Amino acid sequence: MTTVREVRLPALSATMEEATLLAWSVGPGDEVKQGQPIAEISTDKVDMDLEAPFSGVIHELLVEPGTAIPLGETMATIITDEDDLLSGLTLGAADSAPPTDSQPSQDPTFEPGVSGEAREIGLIVPASPPARRLARESGVDLAMVSPTGTRGQVTPSDVSKFTEARGSASEPAVPRGETETASVDDRGAAETHPDQDAKRLRVRRATVQVLDRSATIPQFTLFRILTLDEAVARKGDRSWTTELVRALAGALRNHPHLNARWDGESMQTVSFDAVRVGLAIDRPGVGLVVAGLADPDLGDPGEIDRGVRALAERGKNGKLRPDDLAQASITLSNLGGFGVDRFQALLFPPQPAILSAGSIKMRPVATPEGALKGSLTCEVGLTVDHRVADGADGARFLETYASLVENG
Repeated sequence: MTTVREVRLPALSATMEEATLLAWSVGPGDEVKQGQPIAEISTDKVDMDLEAPFSGVIHELLVEPGTAIPLGETMATIITDEDDLLSGLTLGAADSAPPTDSQPSQDPTFEPGVSGEAREIGLIVPASPPARRLARESGVDLAMVSPTGTRGQVTPSDVSKFTEARGSASEPAVPRGETETASVDDRGAAETHPDQDAKRLRVRRATVQVLDRSATIPQFTLFRILTLDEAVARKGDRSWTTELVRALAGALRNHPHLNARWDGESMQTVSFDAVRVGLAIDRPGVGLVVAGLADPDLGDPGEIDRGVRALAERGKNGKLRPDDLAQASITLSNLGGFGVDRFQALLFPPQPAILSAGSIKMRPVATPEGALKGSLTCEVGLTVDHRVADGADGARFLETYASLVENG
């Protein structure tokens, strides 16, 4: 049966509340296939393609390029023969009432048809769209709310509990997108940078939210020097980033207790569903984004290397895909290319660990006989959530990691 169905703006990442339409790739009368890019949109972090949720013929385009579109807004209509199996569901309208004892909390993280894995862990406060709307209406800063969702996200119930605990005596925070009357000093500061890029400002604010949460986590860092004389010949044309990423996945597979997050509600660790390594990618003039790869230790190393390079390129160009933004277990932050020899990285909650990597270069190394020789080395630092693991656990993980990098 031929019907006219709506194409609505889905949540392409956990941080999305709206997006800006940059351009349409199709026009009325064009035939499209499910999964075909039909528009380019810009979120607060990246630009990406919007894909057709079903096959058919474009009926109407309802949004002009340059328009800001709220989450769930109808953007276009398509004439299709496909049945709408989700017609009874309201996009993003999960029940916001707190769960009762007989009704366990559900995971309304994303709208129908959108992967619940898609999220920008590392630079956001993971939260379901209903929770974001409730927080915005209540003037609640999501960074202050303890998440209880099954994948570490803030739920509407969490926001409601936080609002109740805050009490009527507390002054509500100013929702994002609104501004209080600035003080004289604030106005002066704002006028100092009139040309500040809006996207960079959004990214900085999102980064601050995550780092505020990171600061509440007890964490420690272990450092180790890797000797890469044998690894350099083995890696061939593959990048060092690829080798470091592959070894991280392998170490996680050998130490599965570190492939988990700490759940404050149940007071225990919750294992991640997969081994996924995040890569911290610098976008000059914009800010940091974390994108990930699933199982980079499995499969052909050359193919993995091409995947890592393509991911880094998409991140730098702001062209990440929803799958790139899925939940990461651990992140690699590599500043060696900037000439940094050693640094301490901070956790990106809910990830339990992050690895910093400094410059790879020849350095003097003492031999067992007490002599000096030149060796290719790199110093890495493993920062661990102390609630998830202890120092000895981290040391064993780092020992496995060093062996995988150095000896394969």
